[in-house]
Amino acid sequence: MLTMTATRVLSLGDPVYMRVREALRQDIVDGVFPGGTRIKMAELAQRYAVSAMPVREALQELQGEGLVIIEPNKGARVRTVDAAFIHNMYDIRGAIDAMLVRRAAAALSAGDLKLLAQSQSGYEASAKRGELAAVLAENQRFHGIINRAAANPEAEAMISRHWSLIDALRGKYGFAKQRLAETVREHRSLLAALEARDVDAAQRIALGHVEHAKNDLLACMRGA
Repeated sequence: MLTMTATRVLSLGDPVYMRVREALRQDIVDGVFPGGTRIKMAELAQRYAVSAMPVREALQELQGEGLVIIEPNKGARVRTVDAAFIHNMYDIRGAIDAMLVRRAAAALSAGDLKLLAQSQSGYEASAKRGELAAVLAENQRFHGIINRAAANPEAEAMISRHWSLIDALRGKYGFAKQRLAETVREHRSLLAALEARDVDAAQRIALGHVEHAKNDLLACMRGA
């Protein structure tokens, strides 16, 4: 298993709720707040040394990611991030990805394809150096170019919902030894299909890419 250090950098100029959100998400992934735990705003405010308002905003953001469940008159509860959760998250992602890739294959401009090639080069260089944070950032950039070209902001928002959670899980569990090399090959194949405007091949590669990512993350979680 390949494990590297991932650091999500927020500056002091970022809103307080964003810093609380990042810290709380990481605490949940690290098991500080296990699945099913009831969490209270007052306790979180004390833990992160902030007022109640940014804690409330952070909880709402994490509810949007599916990591926290806010119930009327009961407060917030941590969602269990187990194999079933991962399966469901990636299955939804695969279905949406396939649709977005099909649309993007016909819509990507020459400039978009150039940006994709640049992002892929950045991904490969970061993977070679073992810089997980840069790998995750380039991966998000690569797929973001495709998703934006598809011109379906509602679907793009659904895809974006779990990016930060997946990155946090990868930061904790890493990748299987061969996975980054596989991702490089899959990205190259996807880029070639998009350049050729081969819609069916691009969709097939995208679906396989998501399935392989899901299986790798589940294997890493089991191994840990």
